[in-house]
Formats: sequence, structure tokens, C-alpha cells
Amino acid sequence: MHKLLHFKKMMGVALSLGALIGAAHANASIIADSTVVPAITSGALPDSPGARVDPNGPAAMYSGVVSINIVYSGKSFICTGALVGKRTVVSAGHCVDTTGNGDLIDLSQQGNSVRVVFNNSATPGAYTLISASAVSMNPDYHGFGHCPVGVDSFCVNDDVSVITLAKDAPANAQIYGIANNDMEAGQQVTMVGYGTSGNGVDGFNVAPSFFTKRSGGNVMDLFDLNDEQGFVAGHKEVWYADFDGNGVDTFCTMFNVCTAALGNSVESGIGGGDSGGPSFINLNGQLTLAATNTFTGYFDGQTPGTFGTYLGGIVLGTYQQYLMNASVDALTFVPEPGSFALLGLGVVMLLRARRRVG
Repeated sequence: MHKLLHFKKMMGVALSLGALIGAAHANASIIADSTVVPAITSGALPDSPGARVDPNGPAAMYSGVVSINIVYSGKSFICTGALVGKRTVVSAGHCVDTTGNGDLIDLSQQGNSVRVVFNNSATPGAYTLISASAVSMNPDYHGFGHCPVGVDSFCVNDDVSVITLAKDAPANAQIYGIANNDMEAGQQVTMVGYGTSGNGVDGFNVAPSFFTKRSGGNVMDLFDLNDEQGFVAGHKEVWYADFDGNGVDTFCTMFNVCTAALGNSVESGIGGGDSGGPSFINLNGQLTLAATNTFTGYFDGQTPGTFGTYLGGIVLGTYQQYLMNASVDALTFVPEPGSFALLGLGVVMLLRARRRVG
């Protein structure tokens, strides 16, 4: 990891769970070498976190985007996920990792649970809570920041999990197809999550909620290749973007990676509790799950969550075989209709540069 870079995974410690959870919670981070920061953040005024809230209900575009409560060792956490089958939710591996070393939560152990919250009821304020009957973690995931043996770096690759529901999701919850292609620099995505929010000027200042999801956009800038192949071969596994606004475009200034800024009312960052949440693209007129959102970061001198910080996650098309093997449902993979516009970026040039921004 570059000495000026600070990575933070986005599994949020739940702050106030109320009657929904009924379990003790802790304020400690589960990652030893970093501090978890308090989802989808807004731009500067007149934009606000409230303006980014997605309406809950059966007709909502993101009715299949769920919040997830993970409980173990007396600690309770919030993550985000996306429904890809009647009983299948895709999220982040570190959400179900109990040690930070790739150790999957044991649902048979007393006090441990993974529960999924659907906020798509026609009755305002109502929700459906479904427990997981099984969870799976990508076998190549060894813990956030941990690389395969012999690779000297800071790895966030392979951070994918599959949650199997004990019963079918509500019938009106949208089930998303998964983009079966590599992403390219310049690809615009829409991110959705239940994590803490704030704005690009002040950073994070709004607590996460199991019942409030927000959406916002960004543009993919850089990618990591396969960590098991030393980042010099294989498909793109990790994507990166910066949070542009108020004249700040960090990747353009520091690395000459100058993708489009989406404007104050669209451009967003992410944070704690958004882990595992979806990044969507439009393929053939379909809202399609392209990636997950799993980490945020900042450079020395930056305030977490403000303009100029960065974020990223996992490109899901790379993990098609794992997702199919782990799912009890027949998943839908959407083929690429054609090359994505690069918005003036030379992808070959970027891939010849250092694999990461530091």
C-alpha cells in the first residue's frame, strides 16, 4: 500500500439497532490495522443526504437492494447486498468474515446470525426480515488487505460473499442480472447502500440505517488484475474511482486519470455500511449488477468522505463461476452488447501503469 494511501473497508458497526436486532453491539473495529469510518454521500449544498434517499416500496427501482445484519461474538454489523435470485443475495466477503483473516461466520454457533432486511413493503415503514440458512465466502479471499502467499502488497481482491435465504424473498423484490464482462475505465455506475452518509465538504455525519438506502453515481477509473497472478495478468478484479467535486479531481491531478465528473447532484462517495452494496449499469435497457462497493480511502491531509477521497469494489463478472457454484438459484448473467465508451481514456496506457493508484 502506498504510504500516502489509507484504505478502509466499509462494514459498519451498527450504532442503534433497536427492536429489529435485539442483540448487543460493539464500537470496536474488526480490522486490526485500520479504523472503520462511519454511505452514499452527497455533493455540496444545495445537494444533501436527504436528496439521495431512494424511496422504499414495491415499485422502487432498488427494491432488491437489501440491508444485512451480521451478529457474532456479541458484535452487530450492518452491510448492504443485492438480490440475484429468489433466495440469493450477493454481498462482500468481509461482511461475513469474523476475524479479518477470511474466517467465515459459523451460523451453527449460538449467538451468530445473518439476517437480510427487505424494505419493499407497500405499507410505509414495514419491512420483511429473512434469516440466512447458509453463507459462502469466495475461497480466494484471505481477509481484507491480505494477499496470497508471495505477493507483497495490500489486496482487496476476491472480497465477495453469497448469502442463501431460508425462504424466498418477497415476490415484489427486484431480482438483478449480473454483468458478465470486464468493466472499462470511463464506465459510469450507480451505487446503492444503507451506510452512513454526509457530504463532500464535511464528510460523514449521518448514521447508517437498516431502513434508509441512498443512491449516487461515479465513474470507474482504475482496476487491479488478478492478485493470484501478481496483478500482471487475468481479468479485472477490483475497481477504483475518486469522489470529484468543488473543482477537486484527485486521480486526474495526481495520476492523469481524467474521467468525467458527474456533477454535484449525482457524484457520490461511499462509506461504512455500504459494504457489499451494488454498483449498477444499464445493459440492453436492464438495470444490471456490475460490481460491489467494498472500500473507501483517502490520502494524507484529506478528511474521510470528502471530495477528493476515493472508493472502489469488486468487478462481479470476473467471479461468475464462484457465484454460480455458491448459489441455490439459477443466476442470470447479462452479456456485453458492445464496447463501453472510454470517454477519452487510453485503457492500455492505464494498464501499463502501476496496477494501483499508489
